Amino acid sequence: MKKLIILTMAFVTLQLSAQDLKSLSSKATSSSSLIEGLAADQVKKLTKSLNLNDSQQSQVSDLVVSQLKSDKMSKLIGGFSTDKLLGSNSNEDNSAKVTEALNSDPEFQKELRSILDEDQKQKFDASLKN
Repeated sequence: MKKLIILTMAFVTLQLSAQDLKSLSSKATSSSSLIEGLAADQVKKLTKSLNLNDSQQSQVSDLVVSQLKSDKMSKLIGGFSTDKLLGSNSNEDNSAKVTEALNSDPEFQKELRSILDEDQKQKFDASLKN
């Protein structure tokens, strides 16, 4: 009888652990797709305002994704609740918050400037002053 109770408890524990792993993997997937979506929005904005070429777009995309995965940005992104993410106005608000956070980050500015040509650097600097 004791063995049956122990086996039942072990089975229940395994089931609960499996459910936790599934929920963790689904959260990681949704977080990753959120980051990719936000990164795509940022690259579109930068491409439009700075007239980036294909090579620059690829480099900027990698830069933005790495910045969005940083600890300080993950805190900001974590603050976007899922119900806020569903509305289109919220997406625009969130994108604006991410743009502001990226543009205020000296490390991002430095790395972005290394990708840009002189004319694009001037446009970027002018956009930071606005």
